[in-house]
Amino acid sequence: MNALNVRLLASRLAEGGVRDALGRYLLVACVAGFVVSLAVLRMLGYGLDRWVFILIVWAVLIFIPLRIVVEALRPFGARMRRRVADSLGGDPRRFERPELLPIVVGDIAAREVTMPRFTKPEHSLKAREAAVAILRHTMTGPDAAAKLRAAIRAALAAAATEAVTVSASATGVAADHIQARWEGARALGGLAALVAVLSASYRDRWGAIPDLPELDGRPLRDYLDAAFDYCDEAALQVDALPWTEPPLGSSLDPHAIDEVRAAWRAFLAAGTPSPRALDAMVNVVVTPSARPGA
Repeated sequence: MNALNVRLLASRLAEGGVRDALGRYLLVACVAGFVVSLAVLRMLGYGLDRWVFILIVWAVLIFIPLRIVVEALRPFGARMRRRVADSLGGDPRRFERPELLPIVVGDIAAREVTMPRFTKPEHSLKAREAAVAILRHTMTGPDAAAKLRAAIRAALAAAATEAVTVSASATGVAADHIQARWEGARALGGLAALVAVLSASYRDRWGAIPDLPELDGRPLRDYLDAAFDYCDEAALQVDALPWTEPPLGSSLDPHAIDEVRAAWRAFLAAGTPSPRALDAMVNVVVTPSARPGA
């Protein structure tokens, strides 16, 4: 095991889910140790009269301190994650190793994405998780660039349609109550973050931004910034302004775009982890349907 693999393993301590899993393993080990201790006492002829003392030893003197140590390792894991990201640098081959993608995506997201104020931390995490899964599906084979570009176009079309839908519910005399817009605004923010991470990954891997003819020459960064801003506008302003970006000329079938939007909303609404919702979302993003005749 080389130094990179050791750092990669240690970097997982920065993830709350990993620390929670370690905590559960510690609990199981301590319960097993408690049971074994009782069995040893009984074999030695002490009976079970001292079970309270044994319980205190395993719970207070062993489990709780070790659980605190596991949680205290979070900064150490974050430092290891930063070291791994720095050591990979601009090496395009880092996208070819699935075990490195969570760190690569986290580094790109920290550099490229500023989430809207209205979104919650879990929406950023969901966007990163989705980006990792999509990159795992698209970064292999000779047609990797085409597959990733198609996924970016599908997510971008879904974000554009989501923006129009949110705008329709936030403006005009028939505007929805402000709380009724929140789900759509958060979905828009998450989709925009997903597109930003995927497009930055494409650029880092192949040294050029993806060709997106539906933008008609407009910079993707400007479009995504407008989407991020509109999340807060629609979600926080009672009398929200309308979405003013020109419509995209997407070649995707409208039904396919609606499938991406529905799968994305279901993924956001699912708990963590949510592998089935993630797989369903990835499947519709990486295999979008073209508009008939396009």
